[in-house]
Amino acid sequence: MEPTPNGLYGAPPPENPSTNGDYRPRPTTPDNITVVKSGVVQTKDEMARREENSWDPVVRVYNRRWVMLLLFCLVSMSNAFQWIQYSVVSNVVKDFYDVSQMAVDWFSMVYMLTYIPLILPGTWLLDHSGLRLIGVLAASLNCAGAWLKYTGARPDLFPVAMGGQAVAAVAQVFILGMPAHVAATWFGAEQVSTACAIGVFGNQFGVAIGFVIPPLIVKPHEDDEVVEKGMKTMFLITALVTTFLLILILLFYKERPPRPPSRAQLEGQREKEGKSFLDSIWALTTNFNFVLLLISYGINVGSYYAIGTLLNQIVLSEYPDAEVEVGIIGLTLVLSGIMGSVVTGLWLDKTRIYRGTCITVYILSLTGMALFTGSMSLNQLWIVGAVAAFLGFFMTGYLPLGFEFAAELTYPESEGTSSGLLNASAQAFGIPFTILVGMVISNQGALYGNLILTGSLFIGSIITACIKADLRRQRAERNEGRELASFFWRKHEAEYDKLNNDGSETGGENSGSSGHPNESCVELDVKVLQRQIPNEEDE
Repeated sequence: MEPTPNGLYGAPPPENPSTNGDYRPRPTTPDNITVVKSGVVQTKDEMARREENSWDPVVRVYNRRWVMLLLFCLVSMSNAFQWIQYSVVSNVVKDFYDVSQMAVDWFSMVYMLTYIPLILPGTWLLDHSGLRLIGVLAASLNCAGAWLKYTGARPDLFPVAMGGQAVAAVAQVFILGMPAHVAATWFGAEQVSTACAIGVFGNQFGVAIGFVIPPLIVKPHEDDEVVEKGMKTMFLITALVTTFLLILILLFYKERPPRPPSRAQLEGQREKEGKSFLDSIWALTTNFNFVLLLISYGINVGSYYAIGTLLNQIVLSEYPDAEVEVGIIGLTLVLSGIMGSVVTGLWLDKTRIYRGTCITVYILSLTGMALFTGSMSLNQLWIVGAVAAFLGFFMTGYLPLGFEFAAELTYPESEGTSSGLLNASAQAFGIPFTILVGMVISNQGALYGNLILTGSLFIGSIITACIKADLRRQRAERNEGRELASFFWRKHEAEYDKLNNDGSETGGENSGSSGHPNESCVELDVKVLQRQIPNEEDE
């Protein structure tokens, strides 16, 4: 798209009689230069003229982005709660339905199994139909699954309960790939990593609630009627909450903001025009750095899924009759993980150091898993809980890191596609990890099962270290900034010569040139573009 006479990309402003059609740049002085965070350089006169003509910039962020993120987080939270609510009381569920331990584990693994074959059509739908349709589908399936599980809370209705869990699992297909997509669609470049981390936070908070509430409501009892009453109470609360969330999504969830929130998002939309979904998949699967991330992410998050599913068995194998303590340890694991997700998101927004952060967090996850393995034999549950907090902080903190690193490595491909493939990898590793470690715990004990996960994370750490930092999204932002800076210099050549020769503006003495663009002038523009000055928002 060619730059317009007023120095911005996009359509020129409508004519205004007060300007007599004259849109030539007005004289610029250092005091008259204004910078907005989206990367658009403007003078105060030009900003006033745009406001006078009611013409918005090409790039803009909106306050409503926080409402969109909150609605997504609430739906994600309720779905994650449904994933773990059977596993955390697996011993009670096993006796209530009179089924094997493996059958109970499938309440968790059905989430993983459903995701793998449905991720490609789900991602295609996300890319072609947008966030609103996906949000409505996810909330509807989430609600339907909750009501089916309420119906199946009887000893003779195990298939109905499993069917309800499968429906909720289909909702997860749409939910797990959305954090990076919601962040990139609604948030500017300076907040996208934090927004993605908050999106992951919602899911993890749901898991935390799932570890705590079921053991308090559904308790072991010889009378099935007592257990049934507790299960119906739990599932009725879940069904009512998901119904309320569905109504909120239908009323308030929006497709996208009127204008893109960042230059990278704008350019990504342009580059993806006319590109097929299969082309995007091919581009991702032939990106060597992304393939390495795909494997290492799958190992890390697959191990986390296995721990979450089997935590009841792991702890009870060493500490019998500690059902409530299992919930507390699970809560500790997840709450510390929520903190880790937010901290890593803020760190990425501040530093943009993706590769180094991923390697560090992965190695610390490996360290936490090794410590967790050793702590199980100390006969001190408080030590197990403390180590679980350390493990959760870094293992869960890796989730938003993986999403954002993938978005950088694969730009301008859709964030929904890259995050969807990452989640598919996690499910693909999570199923065999859960089955294998569950069998080892039953036959050999928790120590050997945990050692399997520790060894897997060691391999994942080596793979992560092999990934190169090919940060394409950041490069796109910088290139756009240089183009704007160069154009702005050409627009105000005389003023820039003066500005370039003014040591107080540049921090040193630079030689100016009035005949052609000077490299130091352009570098000055790039520095101005990168200054951290907040963008204006709507009310």
